Amino acid sequence: MTPVDQEKPTMFKKILFWGAALAMAAPSAALAQYPERPVKLVVGFSAGGPTDIAARLLAKHLGENLKQPFVIDNKAGAGGNLATNEVARSRADGYTGMVTGMNLTINPFMTEGLKVDSQQDFEPVRVFATSPTILVVRKDFPAENFAQFLQELKKNPGKYDASAQGASPVLAIQLFKTSTGTDISSIPYKGAAPAMIDLVAGHVDLSFASLGSVMPYLQSGKLKALAIAAPARHRDLPQVQTFTEVGMPDFRFDSWVGLLYPKGTPPEVLQKVDASMARLVGTSEFAKALDAAGMQPVKDSTPASFKQLIDQEMQLYKRLAAGLDKKG
Repeated sequence: MTPVDQEKPTMFKKILFWGAALAMAAPSAALAQYPERPVKLVVGFSAGGPTDIAARLLAKHLGENLKQPFVIDNKAGAGGNLATNEVARSRADGYTGMVTGMNLTINPFMTEGLKVDSQQDFEPVRVFATSPTILVVRKDFPAENFAQFLQELKKNPGKYDASAQGASPVLAIQLFKTSTGTDISSIPYKGAAPAMIDLVAGHVDLSFASLGSVMPYLQSGKLKALAIAAPARHRDLPQVQTFTEVGMPDFRFDSWVGLLYPKGTPPEVLQKVDASMARLVGTSEFAKALDAAGMQPVKDSTPASFKQLIDQEMQLYKRLAAGLDKKG
């Protein structure tokens, strides 16, 4: 064998080595440039509701900070399940995400035939906004406080309707009914915005809604608030009692808003988006914009704590839904 022939295997191995190295480096280089094109953020509720408002604030920030458009795609319907199903089936390349809320953890126990695993099919990034649940009624409802409201319900079983925009209000209505021995009918809606429009118009009588979805109507006097599911009274609604104060300390549904990507999305993408979101939640501008919608920023969330929140809520709602089923 000639010296040249002896060198051929060595040269071939070198070519293979550098080829493999380049192949491994290419994805990393591409991820370093993420995003290279517009990113779609799917929202499972109508435009104008609290989840949508928070999502649009996030999209604006990410677009400006990461130099590519983040586009909101409203997929309202089935209590957020349409969006959940779509994103779970999307490519895990970082170009489709989902802004969602409690429906992710409640729906598995309130909807039959779901094909999505909320704990396994997504990569949590972080929770970035929260809002307490509040009991509101139309402005001409014959009650000025919670005690009068409860008395009116018990005096007229089955007379009053509640808007149910997603699984969280449905569960809240059921829990309220079983806790108080009252009879309220549920009217389903695709999102908070149309539900509030009908409540203001008097087509329904009451709602267990996120504070963010009703704050403008409370400030304008178009709706009345009777109780809030929070540890303390809200600074902008000092006259509204907490559910603890009215004798229902276990009635609490904090409505959070968070960002997730499909399972398998590259860690580098998640880290880059998380770092950008961390910059957003610390700004006074973001806090002020959320406050106007009845929400507040969450500054200490992480992918790990978001995953833990999902796990804990699903355990809670599984037990709660089972108890409600037994109560009929």
